[in-house]
Amino acid sequence: MRMKTIAAPFVAVFAVLALVVVHGAHSTVGLPVRIARTRSCRPYEEDVRRIFVQVLRRGVVQLNNESPFQTQELERRLEAIFRTRVYHYIFVTGEPGLQFGDVAEIIDRSAKQVDQVVLITPSVMSQLAARTPGVCFDENLPGDYLRHPPR
Repeated sequence: MRMKTIAAPFVAVFAVLALVVVHGAHSTVGLPVRIARTRSCRPYEEDVRRIFVQVLRRGVVQLNNESPFQTQELERRLEAIFRTRVYHYIFVTGEPGLQFGDVAEIIDRSAKQVDQVVLITPSVMSQLAARTPGVCFDENLPGDYLRHPPR
């Protein structure tokens, strides 16, 4: 009987440690991802500093209508762009027919250089492509991010 009394606390401690390890293995946090939307334009609004990453096909991306390049170059290119900027966020869109994994790879590759990723849905792209007067792009970034950037 004495052996069971001594072993019980060790079994309880082991059970708690096992729960902590199992719970910790599944509670990872990735890069925050937002969904872009449209809104009414503000007076004198310009979109000159936005960075759009378009996933063309597996392993090939394009930044702001520049020449396409291999995804391995993305981190270096983003580092150069954001070196002197306060806000570090990108917009990501993909060609129809891409696997989500291809887009997720771009998000992962961008994680060291950006604080936020904003996904652009096809419906938002079509609204912006129509160039409807008074309709502008909304980053949908958290208000505290704009007031207090993390970098």
